[in-house]
Amino acid sequence: MNNIKWCQEHVSYVDANDFFDNFGKETGISNFRQKVEEFVKNPTPEGVVISGTKRTSVKVFIPDLTFGEHIEMGENPWVFMGTFYPVYCIYGM
Repeated sequence: MNNIKWCQEHVSYVDANDFFDNFGKETGISNFRQKVEEFVKNPTPEGVVISGTKRTSVKVFIPDLTFGEHIEMGENPWVFMGTFYPVYCIYGM
């Protein structure tokens, strides 16, 4: 996930209102939206790992902070699940 180019090539843009409920159910992360909103209020460059009940963990990060440079939509929270999945850029929060 340290690779800015990989993230840009594998990004999927998702509307917050359409994304949170379904994604939270699929991963077993209760109150997923609330947890992301809490992170967005006090973000850190390394992001935060959020674990679910279905053997799933996701990393939530702000690319502009993580990579130290601005990228398109990089001020929004992104969700990384691993290199076999897209990285989700959440907009509309």
